[in-house]
Amino acid sequence: MPRFSQKKVEEIKNAADIVDVISEFVSLHQAGKNMKGLCPFHNEKTPSFFVSKERQLFNCFGCGEKGNVFQFISKYKRVDYWDAVKFLADKYKIEPDFSEDIKKTDNTARLFRINELAKQFFSLQLLNLESGSEGLKYLKSRGFDEQTLKYFELGLAPKQGNLLWENLSKNFHDYELVELGLVGKNQSDYYDIFRNKIMFPIHDENGKTVGFSGRIFNNEENTAKYVNSAQSEVFTKSDILYNLDKAVPFINQNKRLVLMEGFFDVMSAYTAGVKEAVCSMGTALTLNHAKLIKKYTDTVVVCYDGDEAGVKAAYKAMVLLGQVGLDVKVALLPDKLDPDDYIKTKSKESFRNVLKNNLFDQHDFVYEIIVNKKDLTKPAEIEKAKLALFEYLDKAASSTIREIYLKKFSNDTKVNYEDILADYHNFQIDNARLNNIKNRQSAIVKAASQKRLTKKAVDSASKKIINYYALFEESRDLINSRLDNVRIDNNRFKELLMTLKALYRGNITINEMQIKKDFSDLTEEELNLFRNNSEIVYNETELIDCLETLMVNKYEYETNYYQEKLITEELSSEEEKVIFIRILELQQNIQTIRGKRNVKKTTSH
Repeated sequence: MPRFSQKKVEEIKNAADIVDVISEFVSLHQAGKNMKGLCPFHNEKTPSFFVSKERQLFNCFGCGEKGNVFQFISKYKRVDYWDAVKFLADKYKIEPDFSEDIKKTDNTARLFRINELAKQFFSLQLLNLESGSEGLKYLKSRGFDEQTLKYFELGLAPKQGNLLWENLSKNFHDYELVELGLVGKNQSDYYDIFRNKIMFPIHDENGKTVGFSGRIFNNEENTAKYVNSAQSEVFTKSDILYNLDKAVPFINQNKRLVLMEGFFDVMSAYTAGVKEAVCSMGTALTLNHAKLIKKYTDTVVVCYDGDEAGVKAAYKAMVLLGQVGLDVKVALLPDKLDPDDYIKTKSKESFRNVLKNNLFDQHDFVYEIIVNKKDLTKPAEIEKAKLALFEYLDKAASSTIREIYLKKFSNDTKVNYEDILADYHNFQIDNARLNNIKNRQSAIVKAASQKRLTKKAVDSASKKIINYYALFEESRDLINSRLDNVRIDNNRFKELLMTLKALYRGNITINEMQIKKDFSDLTEEELNLFRNNSEIVYNETELIDCLETLMVNKYEYETNYYQEKLITEELSSEEEKVIFIRILELQQNIQTIRGKRNVKKTTSH
């Protein structure tokens, strides 16, 4: 993380006028020589929140919160002091004194900048150009006016194949655009990933544009309804909640967050005056999402679709939310409607009333889902419901709640409470045994992956393979045959190698001059990869060694992916078993390659 001296902190403090900063989050009005507004830290109808431009301080006479601009950002964004300093440094473009990884910081800033420009491009297409007329018509037919579209910064990706690439490639490298999932490359040219789609910009909790989701609007067949940005250095779908950055002040005011399933649900909720709504990005809620919510509030209202799929999704969400200690309520919409449809067919006032007066307790809701449509006079149905109840109570309930619902289940099934309690204790013992097995498996995986490849080793192998491909024709078929089983982390190296492969398949001579035609920004170090040095000779053993290094890198990447999945997703026992087996297979593959290398080293001595 960038670090700041006290002198630099003072520079940031002088640049960040407190009235300008707070005005972005709170509507302020003149009150004598000060400004005042509704406090973002507690719910109030009469303004008691004052900001002094002269003293550069804020003070709420209602709840007692007060401080300077750093303390406001820290409290409002729920971050620590140094994150608040960094937030304001970024906002006012003040560089830190030094950074532990300045290159990475610069690269991240460039990626944010690309996404920001892409967002502006899409917005221009939708709201200002004839090409956006059909998309605009579609959105207005769904009840959204231009003020709402501007608030959520919606845009449109045009039909033409590479307009975005043409705009952005003037100032940014092609490989950066590919890394962000905005642009793809075929054998001959670059093309836009998003075409003829309504574009939803995705922001992180600090308001930075990290990615996009594109939605069809003209009933295209055999096309996915939504296409999301690829995972990148700045975007991980399982860590992002749509609209959280804009919802934070309303979450603070209303002391709750409303969790929904879709973008249009969130937008419709906003038009109905429910501005504290967010949603996950077309994927099941994860533990990371739950932890992010906990950072901003203790209370969540789950308002998913009213159909069977929505009810099941709400059940899974509540298990996760309960695990991090959130107080969860459920808003069940009638007639299997989703929030967007409910607001349009009923009324905005009716929707607000549901969220205020018709909320179910999370444990009652889960209990009803478990016993719903089950004949509790039949032993098989009782057993099925009992196990589902045990799983929920073990993960997301206190001892008191467990006792209440085990007794309720006893009454509903006419089964002796002591027997049910004994079964529950046996269930806990079995679970503990299963967890011990999982912990041992995790320890095996962790121990096997302790010798992970360094970035230097991966980049060195990647460069060597590019070097071989460029200089030795006899290497190319071997490299091509292994490419699906390797992973190159550096997007620049990946692009260079894919370009070489395309030239080879097109029977185009590979040399330094040809490469310069495809890459006008090659560094001297990169050019050396394509120059024939008399000291370089073809060594197939060395080449295979480099390819195996990148195979190990791929297996390690997959292992990390599955380990993250185990941690962040709510999985069934069977799903966890499949993942553990896959992780062990990957580790076996790594050990096989390393074992071969050890044999080579031994026989060479």
